[in-house]
Amino acid sequence: MAASARYMNEKPEDKNSLDLSALDFGPAWAREGEGKTKKNYKDYEPRGAGSRKPFKGKGGRPQHGEGRKFDRGDKRRGKFDGKKGGRPPRPAFVQAPEGVSAEIMPIEAGVDNMAKEISAAGRTYSVFELAHVVLGARERFHIVFRKEEGAEDLLQCKKDHSVYLTKEECVAHFLVSDWKSEFYEEEEVEAEPPTGSFQAIAKCGLSGEILGPPNYHAYTHNVLELHRTRFAHMDLERYKSRIQTVRSEEAVSEWLESMKKKTQYKVVGEEGVVLDDPLAVTKHFQEKHFDEVFRATHRADVPSDIPAKLLSPGLLTLLKETVADQRRYPGKLASFLCRQLSGRHLAVFKWQGKLHCGPSRPHVVPEETTIADRPKQMLDWVQANPGGGVDQLWKDVLPEGVSEEAKKEWYHDLHWLLNQGYVVLMSDGHLYDSALSKEKPKAKKVKSAKGGATKRSKPAEPESSEEVKSEPVAKEPADKQSEVPASDSKEIAEEVKTEGSEAEEA
Repeated sequence: MAASARYMNEKPEDKNSLDLSALDFGPAWAREGEGKTKKNYKDYEPRGAGSRKPFKGKGGRPQHGEGRKFDRGDKRRGKFDGKKGGRPPRPAFVQAPEGVSAEIMPIEAGVDNMAKEISAAGRTYSVFELAHVVLGARERFHIVFRKEEGAEDLLQCKKDHSVYLTKEECVAHFLVSDWKSEFYEEEEVEAEPPTGSFQAIAKCGLSGEILGPPNYHAYTHNVLELHRTRFAHMDLERYKSRIQTVRSEEAVSEWLESMKKKTQYKVVGEEGVVLDDPLAVTKHFQEKHFDEVFRATHRADVPSDIPAKLLSPGLLTLLKETVADQRRYPGKLASFLCRQLSGRHLAVFKWQGKLHCGPSRPHVVPEETTIADRPKQMLDWVQANPGGGVDQLWKDVLPEGVSEEAKKEWYHDLHWLLNQGYVVLMSDGHLYDSALSKEKPKAKKVKSAKGGATKRSKPAEPESSEEVKSEPVAKEPADKQSEVPASDSKEIAEEVKTEGSEAEEA
């Protein structure tokens, strides 16, 4: 009850915005924001016409082309050579694939803790506010990819849960993966360097990897293999245009020296089997281990903060678009939360035209029900002070010099009123009589096609046929409702859609 008292006794002004900081949504949820500081702009002075400082000779603003001259060469552009640093090129945009959908799912532990908090505090929250809380950090939800009817299966790795659309993408991931050593052991051995007349060395302009002389017999294979494994999202001809050629004896000598050693691959578990190059490794993996490592599936779950390299470029685009769309309007997530919270014995209902979730549906006190003095006193106060703060309630109804033990009994009685649905405690700390749930919001004025203003009122909400029996007296706290009817999925979907269209119009 100490926790309940703490939540009950908060001031409304401290709850102006949704605050579920007490929830433990996972490793980083409750700690979000720790150690971060906001920029302080109080000392910022905007530069206006009268705020410009006078020029002071050479230290003033350069005029007539004088002053710094920018070097528009490779240094300014930060050309990336793979070894000397610089800014890597931005990857090309890849469209989201057709035939694949993505959904946001909150983690189960987060929904469990959310339900416990709502039950313990007795507060009622907007379902859309709860959805925005879930979307507030990537650790609070995961992404579910689903293939649609007629589309190809998704391919998910059993080692690191990466997801790809094609077998080629899976093999390319295998070649650079950390678990490749589980199947093949690399070993450097001495080798004879290539012979011939080499005048220049080509290297990848994106990664800096050496491709060899253009007249070397393996050059074309090296280009195609690097493009396939690292830059398949780029057009091949465009990739070839980024290849650089260095003409110097030093570069040729360095390459010849590197060719005196080559890498062999020993197959783990197959004594005496040695593969000479990555192409042979790729072929062996596809024949022997592909089905062991990758599985075809119609559904793939991944964490929302999955590294980009563990997703097909198209799926990464789909993930980003799905998260951005839901943060603008979390209709699908709100509908899912309605079902999940209803299944955890909470009530999902409309409060003045908006979907909310709380410990119980609003219920008017039946005429034949007699309520004990303490809860009756609080109920009368709420009816006389609609929207009053819970802190003011305690100031007005608690007797002077009341003991801590007696306060707990008052808290028990308020919880009973909330659990029966006779009183509604909103997330901002304001109390309302349950009868106000049927009040319709004021009609909004929207512009008509002719430019005039017309009133638009919300459709009437159907009366609820459900009733909860009330205890005749409240000397002891009522037990938590063992079962709360879940809202109909189709009705919830319609309400979510209606609320979303109203928000867009506003």
